[in-house]
Amino acid sequence: MSGLEIIPIPSHKLVEEADDLFSILEKSLKVRDIEFKDDDILVIASKIVAVTEGSTVSFSSVNPTKEAIQLAQDAQMEPEFAQVILDESNSNYTGVVPGAITTINKYGLLANAGADQSNAGKQRIILLPRDCKQSAEDTHNFIFEKMKKYVGVIIADSRTTPLRLGTVGCALATYGFLSILDERGQNDLFGRPMHITVRAIADQLATAAEIVMGETDEMIPFAIIRGFPMLRIAKDEEMDINTLISAEECMFIGPFIEKTDK
Repeated sequence: MSGLEIIPIPSHKLVEEADDLFSILEKSLKVRDIEFKDDDILVIASKIVAVTEGSTVSFSSVNPTKEAIQLAQDAQMEPEFAQVILDESNSNYTGVVPGAITTINKYGLLANAGADQSNAGKQRIILLPRDCKQSAEDTHNFIFEKMKKYVGVIIADSRTTPLRLGTVGCALATYGFLSILDERGQNDLFGRPMHITVRAIADQLATAAEIVMGETDEMIPFAIIRGFPMLRIAKDEEMDINTLISAEECMFIGPFIEKTDK
């Protein structure tokens, strides 16, 4: 790898629910005079996907349950927000701290089930996209058909790491390239075989992109990563990639499950 370039693509407008994601992308590229190259990787903020597909909720449409009201008190948040978090979760919440409820859904272990009020406008909540994998595939196909370039796609969000301050990038879904690299069985510098290391390539790239995309008022929902030695994969290989593991396999969650079962 001779060099890695990260190119921010600011949106040409404040995105609204009536907007089309691909039109926003195309016009934003044109305004900045940016063109894709083969084997670029496009990182897309999950929020712009969610907003353009209408995955938002207004506070006025939410009727909090008693459970949500109690959770809201414990987490120091609005009852409506707590209810949305419960609705977006696949299982019982696993913990509560001021400002956040830790939950599990189809995208993994997340604070507030991925629901967010930042950049959502007053009295609105942005959810995670309905199907990030499909959105990534659709974007890949749009670029290939319209611009004749083979581009890998990452739908990215931010997450926290246990016992670490701050957020890093997280790839909710990818399309068009090998997003994880299993190095188990390979030898280290001293000939010792690796037993655990599976590199989360897409998460690493999402984190790199978020350095230029930001998370507040930057209005940069896209970034191009150029120069990464991307490994293309066929559509049928996409189904073999699953970056989620069970709670029992997780080194953070598994031990707690064992303790509660005893």
